[in-house]
Amino acid sequence: MDYKHLADQLDMDESDVLELVALFMDTARTDLEKIRQGMSFGNPCQAASAAHSLKGAAGNLGFTHMADLAAKMESAANGGSLEGFDAYVGDMETRLDALPPT
Repeated sequence: MDYKHLADQLDMDESDVLELVALFMDTARTDLEKIRQGMSFGNPCQAASAAHSLKGAAGNLGFTHMADLAAKMESAANGGSLEGFDAYVGDMETRLDALPPT
């Protein structure tokens, strides 16, 4: 991920983008924990809400793969299913870990 390029795309200063990405990484991990809690308690509504938040944040930063993955989680959870969520959460964590440090 080239944060300078992302800053240009968002018409922002690179330092502001770095702050947003750092905030995104923190909130994304919090959202993933909420999804895990929803999985543990068999609560698809909780998982859907956290996935929705994650989808919006990722989409706003142009992290389309993460936004698409979160949209899949949200859709499944809104349909009452938490099937496959271990893989979804693992994939999202891998993608977060792959982001360069800010």
